[in-house]
Amino acid sequence: MSFWEKARIKLGALGKAVVWLLYFLCADYGVYLAFELLKIDRKIYKGTFNLCSTLAVLIVMLVIARLLSIKTDPLIKMNKLKPDQVACLVIIGLGMLGVVTTYIIVADKIATFIESMKNAMEDYRESVDRFSDTPQVVVPVWDSIIYVITLCFIVPVTEEVTFRGVIFGQLRRGFGPWVSVFLSAVLFGIMHGISVHIGYAIACGLIIAACYHITDSLVAPIILHAVFNIFGSGIANFMNVEAFGIPNELTTSFMVGINMTSMLMMPIGVLAFAYLVNVKRKQAKERLALEESSNIQVELSEENNGDPAPDGDDNGIEAKE
Repeated sequence: MSFWEKARIKLGALGKAVVWLLYFLCADYGVYLAFELLKIDRKIYKGTFNLCSTLAVLIVMLVIARLLSIKTDPLIKMNKLKPDQVACLVIIGLGMLGVVTTYIIVADKIATFIESMKNAMEDYRESVDRFSDTPQVVVPVWDSIIYVITLCFIVPVTEEVTFRGVIFGQLRRGFGPWVSVFLSAVLFGIMHGISVHIGYAIACGLIIAACYHITDSLVAPIILHAVFNIFGSGIANFMNVEAFGIPNELTTSFMVGINMTSMLMMPIGVLAFAYLVNVKRKQAKERLALEESSNIQVELSEENNGDPAPDGDDNGIEAKE
């Protein structure tokens, strides 16, 4: 294959990945327009809006994944995971939260010296605060619950189908897997759109995509993303609902404990990642041994089918002659 042919394939894969990202944004914007036309306040009913938006995107991405898998290898890999792999993914997810916690602490320190960074951190905190621009008293409790459920479970499925399933899968058809890990992580970071958020979103995207490649199962990134969202913001958002009467001091102490634990899990997460790599290598060796065994059996079968008739049969033929 010539250089230009390889370049054409790579650019085609990258272009298609960007197009799928635009479909993601269009589906989200379609729900936005629907809420505007129905005159539903998205700030008050943010949980409902997020649920409708993520479900719309999920449907679009699943349709795209299905269409791109016709007459070719499935775009999304769905190998079964063993309990030990699931346990490792939970540990990595907590370690990933520790990475982000460390990132935010460092960013806060830098913000004390750089005014622009200070403003960026303020914008970031407003973006992750459910009630930063809407009084909680006007938000229905049921919408707050929907918000938490969507954040913890629906968003991970939708974003992983999009970025690790469709986009990474498309990139992998034109690039090597590790280049695709990097490119999909960059697109994942850019999609989040806020300066502070982009940095750690890319870091998380690298970890998540690498785990997807290692396990060949979309369940892996969904687990990582869900663990991150549940412990990173889901529990805090749930405890902050005033209708539940949970003291702010308890919420703060609980989240500090989670953040400290996640930071302690970072080195353990590295070991868990190494374990997943070792499992992949063992599985590759087992598949290779199985293929070699199958090839040997086929060769032996072909040799037996091509053997000349036994001597007794030859003698019989000669006797008849």
